[in-house]
Amino acid sequence: MKAEKAVLILTWIGLMGYALFAPASIAISQMFFGLALAGFIGYIAATPDRKNLFFLPRIIIAAIIVYVALHFVSMVVAGTDLLMIKEDWLFLMMIVGAVMFRDIKRLTRLLDVFATGLIIMGGYGIWQHFVGVDLYHQVLLDYMTFGYRAIGNFSTYLTFSGFFAISSIFMVAVAFSATVNARKYYYLSASQIALVCILFNYSRSTIIALVIGIIALVMLIDARYRKWVSLALLLTLAAGVVISPDFLNRFKNIDRTEFKVESANSRISIWKATLVMIEAEPLTGVGPGNFKANYINYRENRTGRELSHAHNDILNVAAESGLPCMVAFGLMWLLILLYLYKGYRRCPEGFQKGLLLGALLASLVFMVMAQFEAFFADEEVRLLLMFIWGIGLAVLGNMKASERLSEIA
Repeated sequence: MKAEKAVLILTWIGLMGYALFAPASIAISQMFFGLALAGFIGYIAATPDRKNLFFLPRIIIAAIIVYVALHFVSMVVAGTDLLMIKEDWLFLMMIVGAVMFRDIKRLTRLLDVFATGLIIMGGYGIWQHFVGVDLYHQVLLDYMTFGYRAIGNFSTYLTFSGFFAISSIFMVAVAFSATVNARKYYYLSASQIALVCILFNYSRSTIIALVIGIIALVMLIDARYRKWVSLALLLTLAAGVVISPDFLNRFKNIDRTEFKVESANSRISIWKATLVMIEAEPLTGVGPGNFKANYINYRENRTGRELSHAHNDILNVAAESGLPCMVAFGLMWLLILLYLYKGYRRCPEGFQKGLLLGALLASLVFMVMAQFEAFFADEEVRLLLMFIWGIGLAVLGNMKASERLSEIA
């Protein structure tokens, strides 16, 4: 029992460290996740009754295994460095979470820590908007007509906006289901600070995805909370627009810059070139990590940028790993969304229902963002998604244990 307790404590220390540092540092947060994974393996080994720990739908696990296997085959065929498979270790966060987060009391404390990390780094992002300094990279940020583009500690603007977008929509859904008022307001504060950061980041794909997520939130959340959710989000949005008029200006030329083939760097031009790349290597793709080297040969306009991904997760998977891998990728997403949605509809009112709603909406926002960027290839945002999927599967596991979800398990 002492060994089991020790590795359990180690696992939760690692998870707490990840939750605190995830909004700030991919290196530190992954180190803490590695610590949590080591503790988790020890915990599983030290636990006699392992059957009751797991709720991992076999069909989802099968889709993930097929995806990873086809990903690996593409590496072998293309001669890519096999160490590229290391990105797929991030799926383990989902498995760790599916087991450990079934302890709702400890999960609640973990979310307290995550909210703290969001508030700290969100406050830093808002400060950056007005000051224009990236202290970590020691550079000046992109200047807009009023203020600067917030980036936090991340290396790209899109990583920052993607991370805070799914964090914001997840936390606002969880906030309104929290049973303690102080926690409710704390989570809501974290969510709204994250939302302001997104407005001050100016990434259009993220904002579009978040609008869709907010519409889904208002449609799905309990009717008694709809007006308060709408009011909170509208006030934050209005404040952001007033403080930063560039927010709306970013959308004025979107048709000309992104959806005209004549533009060398438009999404349409990138997607057309990617489709030609897929047609050339339909079964195994050009190999993970080889998109950039091949894109320069397929782009129509040679003056366009050299890109490392297809600005679309589905096309990116197809181009790098082949159409069969893309099918497995799409099936995995479809199953996750289906399980979370059905679980949410069947879950009784309470905090766990809010967790399922948050996981569902975060997944939806991620998937919409991924139609314009390759966020699944972005480790910071992808690991957070696995963290949230783990929360959703943990709640489904608790429902399965109480036989409320047996018909879809």
